[in-house]
Amino acid sequence: MATDLELELCAVQPGEYEVRVIRAPSGGEPCAALRLGIDELVELRPELERTVLASSVSARRKTPVSEQPVQQVGQHLFESLFTGPVYGAYRASLGVAQERHEKLRVVLRLEAPQLALLPWETLFDPETGSYLCRHEPLVRHVAADGTPEPLPVTPPLRILVLIASPRGLPPLDVDAERERLEQALAKPIAEGRVELAWVEQAGWDSVHAHLFERQWHVLHFIGHGDYDSDTDEGLIALVGENGAADMVEASRLADLLTAVDPAPRLVVLNSCASAQGGVHDVFSSTGAALVRRGISAVAAMQFTISDRAAVRFSHGFYTSLAYGQTIDEAVRQSRISMLGGGSTTLEWITPVLYVRGESTHLFTFTAPPTPTQGPGQPPPEGRPLASGAEEAQRRAQLRALYVMASAEVRLGNLDKAIEVLDDLLILDPGNRDAATLKETATRQRRLGDLYQHATDAQTAGDWDTAIDIYTELLQTDPDYQDTPQRLEVCRARRRIENLQAELRYLADTGQWQAVLNVSEELHGLDPAAADPDGLTTQARHTLEQAEGDDLERWYAEARAAEDDANWAGAASLYDRILTDSSGYRDAVHRREICLRRKRLSELRTAHDQRPTAASSQQVPETLTEMTAVQPDAAGQNAAVTESARHETPAYSTEIAHLRFGASSLSWHPDGQRIAVSGQGSGVIHVYDTTGTERLKIRSEAAFMPEVNAVAFSPDGHQLANTDDGAIKVWHADSGRKLLEFDIRGQYALAFSPDGTQIATTTNRVNEEEPRPGAHIWNAATGQQIHEIQHRGAVFAVAFSPDGTLLATGGHRSARIWDVPTGRQIHELQHGDDYVWAVAFSPDGTLFATGGHRSARIWDVPTGRQIHELQHKGHVPAVAFSPDGTLLATGGHRSARIWDVPTGRQIRELQHKGHVRAVAFSPDGTRLATCSEGAIISGTITLWPVA
Repeated sequence: MATDLELELCAVQPGEYEVRVIRAPSGGEPCAALRLGIDELVELRPELERTVLASSVSARRKTPVSEQPVQQVGQHLFESLFTGPVYGAYRASLGVAQERHEKLRVVLRLEAPQLALLPWETLFDPETGSYLCRHEPLVRHVAADGTPEPLPVTPPLRILVLIASPRGLPPLDVDAERERLEQALAKPIAEGRVELAWVEQAGWDSVHAHLFERQWHVLHFIGHGDYDSDTDEGLIALVGENGAADMVEASRLADLLTAVDPAPRLVVLNSCASAQGGVHDVFSSTGAALVRRGISAVAAMQFTISDRAAVRFSHGFYTSLAYGQTIDEAVRQSRISMLGGGSTTLEWITPVLYVRGESTHLFTFTAPPTPTQGPGQPPPEGRPLASGAEEAQRRAQLRALYVMASAEVRLGNLDKAIEVLDDLLILDPGNRDAATLKETATRQRRLGDLYQHATDAQTAGDWDTAIDIYTELLQTDPDYQDTPQRLEVCRARRRIENLQAELRYLADTGQWQAVLNVSEELHGLDPAAADPDGLTTQARHTLEQAEGDDLERWYAEARAAEDDANWAGAASLYDRILTDSSGYRDAVHRREICLRRKRLSELRTAHDQRPTAASSQQVPETLTEMTAVQPDAAGQNAAVTESARHETPAYSTEIAHLRFGASSLSWHPDGQRIAVSGQGSGVIHVYDTTGTERLKIRSEAAFMPEVNAVAFSPDGHQLANTDDGAIKVWHADSGRKLLEFDIRGQYALAFSPDGTQIATTTNRVNEEEPRPGAHIWNAATGQQIHEIQHRGAVFAVAFSPDGTLLATGGHRSARIWDVPTGRQIHELQHGDDYVWAVAFSPDGTLFATGGHRSARIWDVPTGRQIHELQHKGHVPAVAFSPDGTLLATGGHRSARIWDVPTGRQIRELQHKGHVRAVAFSPDGTRLATCSEGAIISGTITLWPVA
């Protein structure tokens, strides 16, 4: 098992190089300048090769060949590579690997051709006095799009050996080469771990044919190699048709080896110059070119290698590989094996390992090997039959490996766990628990790699890549870590960037209102992103400047219309002003004056023009309206009788007379209690149906002593109210305060059907109070859930029966919103005045509004108006009966009951003052109304519903 220290060596500009830590177990990604005399080092290659090759025969000399040139080059490379913070990362990573009881695998990404020419295998650490690759695996990395999973292998490991000794090149003793390799691998062959197949005098066609015979795991080439500096490409010598050398370029050799599927995973090139490249292409050597073209790993030789060293390399390399070691560890073991050829040999420097992608684990053995000895023969040397005690010990060791792997999986050390499980499965291929645990660890590692890639993309702001990978993760594991949340964040950030780009485009074209529209959508996603480059502020300033000019002009025209007694024209101009700016100067006040004067003028005209007795039926009503507008305008006609009024139905019961007026009422779900807000007194009263006061709550409003609205919760346990200072929630039986939201300016109030949310509105336009609109709050905590903005004040609010919709009433329209998203679904236009009341039918399909001189019934799915119900004055109250067949409305001196299907008025309930609120009892048998009395008094009345 190994821990990776991955280094990237690249050119930053001609003649200057840099080393970067890509991955380190100690963490961090430091970098440093790589200061090398590359030309001098390249010129030393021939001397190094002579020194290394001579060391193989130094034992026959009295004085060993000095390794000083090799050590000097190795120390120079080491000190150039591991410098500054990179050296710190190397030492720290060594410590981490030692704590893990692992090797530190040094992976080199050589991005410049000149760097690939250097003998990095000579790296010499002067502090420890040792060559790095003899203690730690050293790998030359070749980038790849993906890393294949280890190839499952049922022993033996099948090796196809190619021997080529063409005419015209130094001859090879083919028989001796074969004998030496078979002797070197005699033990793993006898154990059934390795199988050799031979192609002697290998030529293009014979190699091609043998590749199709069966799946070969390894291809081993023994022969001559070279490097063509003209084509900048490595060569190997096959035997041509006439027996002469067929110099095959690395690119053609790659085509030959990958012609079959699957191709050999590993290629070993026991030939001269197979690891030598050129100065123009980092992948020009034969070994590097094969890996780049798809071979998983290549072991090649950077110098000429002696026969003895080649045999010892093969012995250590294939034995280690056959016992389940990774390819990098097998190369390290081959170096150790080569050291056995003599204490002074330096040929362990010669092998170079190229690896494609991230993994050095090429093979997974799926069954134990089958020894090749016959019946009755002893087992291979060094492997006696196990006794009972030995078998027990073996099982204990296997169990210990499984426990170790399981613990590493739990700790998240998945690479280490998989390596342990690979070892375990080699020893015990039928271990189902280990196989299952390996599948789990492999899956977790893949998910972890995907997650890391996605988080890196997210950190870099590459939202498309992050979204794609997070989506892939969720398809595999819907609950993997915080992937769902990260996916939503990335989608939101991508949407934000797209909207910001759209906003900039609109700003460039001067579409300032569209800029504000996009900014509003951005604000809903991220308030901090709603004003990129200050463009939203610029758009608002530009529009406000233009709007201010229009408002000033309209205001001057309205005042001129007042001077001309053109009350209708002035009121219309004030309406236009208030549509764009609900708080502009005194426009609200002046509009009300103009409307009253317009109505007074109409009434006077009607009174003065009563020419016949036929019109006398209209006189009392007209004069009564005049009195309401201006008391002294009626003159001698102020004493008109009730003869022209509709008859008031019998059986009404007045259950309460309030000294101060009442603005709203609410039935308790049990139908036995009614809560009333005390207008002007800051008091909430709760009466039973006999008129007995059961509870009195003083709201203690902070500003005006007025309770704007009151409502029982759907379960009847709570009672909520709004006033100018706060929203308060009380215990419905004891009157104990449960919760208070210190929010100024709240007006209307409604509980959601499940009682978990409270909706309120504000009709104030003040910088110290919330903006005009509606708000949805958490009824338990007071935390705001949604803010819904209107143009101008909002006087009414109601939830649909299923709680998914919210209705609001404000200036000239009612609106219906989607509660989960806060998105507007319908805007229902309602004439020139405010919508004072809203209500949903019990089945949620119909919707009622109260406005100026009429109530209206609408179809909820389409937003289409169904009925318009004429009234006197404005209609501040609407309510559906529990069965949805009736609609009650409250207005000028009367409440009225309407048949919903036909829109026909059924009853008119006369009052002495304006009816402010209406509500059917839960069983639908009674209607409660609250009306204004003399001055600021009020009356609560119950009416039977036939």
